[in-house]
Amino acid sequence: MPFVYDDIYEFCKNRRFLIDWLQTKGLLGNFNGLCDHCSEGSLHLVEDKSYSKDGVVWRCTNRKCNKKVSVREGSWFSGSHLLLEQIVKLTYYWVYDLPNDFISRELRIGSDHTVVDWKNFSREVCLSILKLDNEKIGGPGRTVEIDESKFGKRKYHRGKRVDGVWVFGGIERETKKCFFEVVEDRSANTLIPIIKKYILPGTTILSDCWKAYSSIESEGYQHLTVNHSIEFKNKETGACTNTIESTWNAVKKSLPKTGTVKSLYDSYLIEYCIRKKYLQNTDDKFTTFLDLVKRVFPCKKRTPLTEVQLNQPTSLSQETLNGSLDLFD
Repeated sequence: MPFVYDDIYEFCKNRRFLIDWLQTKGLLGNFNGLCDHCSEGSLHLVEDKSYSKDGVVWRCTNRKCNKKVSVREGSWFSGSHLLLEQIVKLTYYWVYDLPNDFISRELRIGSDHTVVDWKNFSREVCLSILKLDNEKIGGPGRTVEIDESKFGKRKYHRGKRVDGVWVFGGIERETKKCFFEVVEDRSANTLIPIIKKYILPGTTILSDCWKAYSSIESEGYQHLTVNHSIEFKNKETGACTNTIESTWNAVKKSLPKTGTVKSLYDSYLIEYCIRKKYLQNTDDKFTTFLDLVKRVFPCKKRTPLTEVQLNQPTSLSQETLNGSLDLFD
């Protein structure tokens, strides 16, 4: 069963249970075993509210050593001043694209800046996944539509001048896999290397008649064009770029409504690609994204816990618990 907010709420009511669940999922490390500091005692998870706001810590049993290790050590959560339950809920809200003011109010954070910072951190996960799963689109028998679009608003909301950035992108018709990249200009020297970077040779590329595309065929691609000043679809070849055009609309709708800093456009475009590739067609977006987090921040997976050790909240059904604990296996 997919996670819903009631499940998140129940998980976060008991912090020790939440920590156990995150450790079982490999999102928090398990340091249980011989202490690497003294080599005499062993590390165990114990309650210690004086060490951190998490309320528990890995502590050495050797009193002469008494080494302590944060439960967040080496994890996605390390370095954040937020409570674990706040981070889990914030991530859930981000996955389902809820507004910053709603999140800061519900989590009693008090500042939208904290929410923005964590969302930026989540987009860094998207960037890492994009690098890990780097793959070109297209290939023989496949069709990719390419285009450029200006992102921004009219200067002072008047006239035709647009103050923003140019984005170059492409989408494969058959799979809807896509790529986007902010570009300084739309010259052939800029766009052709990006085409070769993202699109496999032998691909049929569809575009408008922008002069920078004139050498595409010499790069090992089939190239069909449509002259948008005359028609939306080439009557002879059937070439059109409707898919990439509609994709631009979707991308622009996904951007923050209050404006976007130019330096962050790449990160928002990457977020769009990850959402489209991994989250759009899954029944459980939240746990799917946590699975991506685990790939970027791998922690030593904890051994399975018994029901007594889990100390699960009574209001959380066993069916929901069993389903959630199996999601990453």
